[in-house]
Amino acid sequence: DECDIGFSFQAQQLVLTSKHSVSEIPEAVDDFLCNFLIRMRMARTLDCFQTERYELMQKGVLEPKDIGFVPDIYTHNQHLETENKRLKKDLENYKIAASKAKEALLKIQKERDFHRMHHKRVVQEKNRLISDIKRLKTHYASYEPTLRQLTEKYQAVLRQKMLTSLERDRAIGQVTGLQATLQNLESGRAIEVPVTRGKIFI
Repeated sequence: DECDIGFSFQAQQLVLTSKHSVSEIPEAVDDFLCNFLIRMRMARTLDCFQTERYELMQKGVLEPKDIGFVPDIYTHNQHLETENKRLKKDLENYKIAASKAKEALLKIQKERDFHRMHHKRVVQEKNRLISDIKRLKTHYASYEPTLRQLTEKYQAVLRQKMLTSLERDRAIGQVTGLQATLQNLESGRAIEVPVTRGKIFI
């Protein structure tokens, strides 16, 4: 027992059987008071109570039979109070756990919303790029006929340029031949003048 001095003789005389639990044993008044003072942390009051009770018992003024037991209602109330404190403590622990769980849930929801918005932006960007690609394909497809015509004209110009170059080279050759013929005529020599169609002898 929590009270070292003056342990109740009535409590010692009780016979414990398998049919009665510890909570069903009547509690002596002095034990009840000691437990109450200990629970309330009233150490000085407890010392005074134990000292005075011990002195009275030594003088024979206070007999163990005079102490009696605490009525069941008080013992029951004490058990209820203890249970109530335990439940309040459990409730506080549950509140703390619930608060932490709520914070974790809010964090997860924020991360989910962030990833959802990021995914939405990525999808929008992808759709925009697809739309731009389609628009560019359509835009450049309209230039294909023009590019084809320009390519054909370019090839025709190249062919014409080649023909012109050949004609120019031929004309230059003829001019060179005529110049040589004129020089020979001036010198009085008979030479063979190259012409386009046949040969001329002088």
